[in-house]
Amino acid sequence: LKGRSLDDIENDIPLTVFSLQLLDIALAKKLLTFAGSKGKGPVGSCGMSLKQARSFFLRGAAERIMENAGHDPKKLDKLLGMQEFEDPSMLHKLEMMVRFDPATLSALQNGLGNNIGKLFDCDEQFFVVLRDSKPQNFVHPLAKVLGKDFKKILDWDGAFFAAISEGLDHSAKIVALGRNILDIEDAEIIRALGRWPIKETMVNDKKTGKRKTYVTRIGTVREALGSEFRILLNSGPDIIDQAEDWTADEIERIKFHVAYINGEVITTLSELPFAYTVNIMDGLWALLGREFMETQLTTPECIAALKSMAAKIIEMGIETTTAEKIKSMIEKNFFDDQLAQFQ
Repeated sequence: LKGRSLDDIENDIPLTVFSLQLLDIALAKKLLTFAGSKGKGPVGSCGMSLKQARSFFLRGAAERIMENAGHDPKKLDKLLGMQEFEDPSMLHKLEMMVRFDPATLSALQNGLGNNIGKLFDCDEQFFVVLRDSKPQNFVHPLAKVLGKDFKKILDWDGAFFAAISEGLDHSAKIVALGRNILDIEDAEIIRALGRWPIKETMVNDKKTGKRKTYVTRIGTVREALGSEFRILLNSGPDIIDQAEDWTADEIERIKFHVAYINGEVITTLSELPFAYTVNIMDGLWALLGREFMETQLTTPECIAALKSMAAKIIEMGIETTTAEKIKSMIEKNFFDDQLAQFQ
């Protein structure tokens, strides 16, 4: 700051941010004191309190950012919503925000309303994603599927937001996942779902004739599993990768058991091809019944038993101990060492 005039500082956004942060440090370390005042009332001859002075310089810098990007500075409050402009770091985020695609900015304003200012509570990566993404591929389909819950994007961090933008790299994938996106907490689950295939196809439309549409694996599995799809979403990325190859018959059969299993059950058996998981569940149901499935299947004891069963099957060799044999082997107490405790 040495040798810089006040005009120099005000016209240089990084310098403004640095100056205000330096002021905050000086106040916190008591390097500045105010004669006869605690700084809460008007200070010196400027007629402003310290808080008002900070706000004056922050808003001035923010308005210059707006103006330099071709926006009307008077519309600053529309971007801030109900948010108070207090933190100097908000200026850097505002610099990115004013460079959003106009369609992205419009979607955010429509979807967040007065909550749009809460964007400034999100991390920097969150802003980078919004700045770099194409609205038709990202924000628009996201707003479409979330509807009134669009504001819940504010609960996500930048890494999760980036996973959606990069992993679900086609609007059809976001639309296919729909509101189930709110059931996911792990960014790697999002990326794994994004690896599932998507196919372009032509369909006959009564009004427009043939039109292009997309068939996604996400949509196919989601429709097949119904409300139980969320259990799959709470498993792990390795399981999601595996689910890409589940057959329609396997999905239909496991659907019967999904209400009783959790991600840990699927993960425990994931060393085996998924057909084994289906047949193991069928066998457990036949041998031990509904009460076991409802009360015991996800307990630590049963998880340990399933792990032991999987190890035994691998030891015997999956070439000879095929998945189709497993159900009858369970019913005939072949795995008595693992399952006797539940009988």
